[in-house]
This record gives sequence, C-alpha cells and structure tokens, in this order.
Amino acid sequence: MMPERAVAAEGKNSLSVRAGIIESVWRPGSFVDVDDARDAMRAVEQISGGIPLPMLSEMTDVEITAAARYEFARTTGVLAIAVLGSSAVDRVVAAAMSRHTHYPHAFFTSRNDALTWLTDVTKSTN
Repeated sequence: MMPERAVAAEGKNSLSVRAGIIESVWRPGSFVDVDDARDAMRAVEQISGGIPLPMLSEMTDVEITAAARYEFARTTGVLAIAVLGSSAVDRVVAAAMSRHTHYPHAFFTSRNDALTWLTDVTKSTN
C-alpha cells in the first residue's frame, strides 16, 4: 500500500497523490540542494509506488542549485511536471529546470491552468 503523504528534504517538501497527480509543495523560502532533490525523488518513488505519474510542483520563492535542477531533470518517476509559482523569479527557476528534462514541463501561475495542462498532456502521451 502506498503512503497517502510523504515528507522529504528535511521537511522542506511535502507530497501527496490526489486524483492520480502527485502534488509536491516546497516550503516558500527553501534552499534546495542536490541531497534535497535526491530525497524528494525517493519520496516521489515511494508515494507513487514506482508508477510514473504527472506532478504538480509548487515552488514559490524556492532557490534551487544547478546540481539539484539537474537531479530533478534526470528523474524517470514522472510523466510531466507543471510548476506552480507566482513571480518572474519562479518562472526563471522553472525554465532553468526544464533544460535537461525528458518529459513535458511547463510553468503556471494558476493552479487550475496547471491541472488542466497536466490532464491534457498526460492524455496525449498515453
């Protein structure tokens, strides 16, 4: 049985699965290094039961090292990621993260738009 919730990166990241979508929320103001990224990806694997799922990743006001961005991009545990943020800085961080991904990746400021995109993009990849 898969856990309903998971916490990673020393409490900076909380994850849950709702309606077949992994929801990952990073605590605003967090600094994410490569160890945090690896821990978060282990939590994704755990909460999804090893089945790749779409992910909504809320990353408002989060600083991510280049090594952590690369680690996130290497994951095979997701089908697509919609990054939810609120500022131009969040958009730049999301764009930097998408450079090496092998899955669809987009930035949104609207939760509803992000969820709609995830639903549409995962339908087209199945």
